[in-house]
Amino acid sequence: MGVIQRFERRLEGMVEGAFARAFKSELQPVEVASAVQREMDDRAAIVAQGRTLVPNDFVVEISEQDGQRLQVYADSLSQELANLAREYAKEQGYSFVGPVRVRFENAGDLATGMFRIRSGVIRGSTVEGGEIRRPASDVPQGRQGAFGGHPRLLVTTAVEGADATQRTYEINTPVTLLGRGTDCDLRLVDPGVSRHHAEIRLEGPEIVLVDLGSTNGSFVNGQPIRRVTLVDGSRVTMGRTTLVFRRDRE
Repeated sequence: MGVIQRFERRLEGMVEGAFARAFKSELQPVEVASAVQREMDDRAAIVAQGRTLVPNDFVVEISEQDGQRLQVYADSLSQELANLAREYAKEQGYSFVGPVRVRFENAGDLATGMFRIRSGVIRGSTVEGGEIRRPASDVPQGRQGAFGGHPRLLVTTAVEGADATQRTYEINTPVTLLGRGTDCDLRLVDPGVSRHHAEIRLEGPEIVLVDLGSTNGSFVNGQPIRRVTLVDGSRVTMGRTTLVFRRDRE
């Protein structure tokens, strides 16, 4: 089964068909998915022997009418399109320098059913040597403070021969991918951390940590977990990295 077919299969299970009814116009998610793939192919650049770099940040511009129709499903569709981009990159041997993100924006000059894509190469946040390196463009505009209770991670990394340091990482997206890979939302440069180690997911009012089958496991308050709801003060350990989840009372 190809990448597009897997994408279609995942869409079929969304919101018991309500998602499909949102696209009564000519705008079709599969066409957007194909366009994302083409954008990656067209902008692929060989930067070193055996390494081909492709965009990791995509903006899909759609009509205002389609934007209103899509509003409820935008986060879910964005996440599925990002998953598709990761799968396609793996299949083609492409590389990213930062987390894969897809978001929708309304454009007044587009008619119903029409869309266009623009893309860029944007580095993500990296935890290394006790520091969080975070580019100014890391969080898309409009996402800051999107979730109630100001959810965040206090990140502590053990550095040999130096005191441990703590930095804050704000949680601003519905899914935050944690791991050693360059396509992670928060990249942990830690040999005990897997390439795609775990995800922090917003599920209604709850924020959930899910281990992605990591080699060394994920621990919350000293206990190994596969999936757990995080509460204020939850202490997460991955490799030699410790993350304390904090969330203010709303």
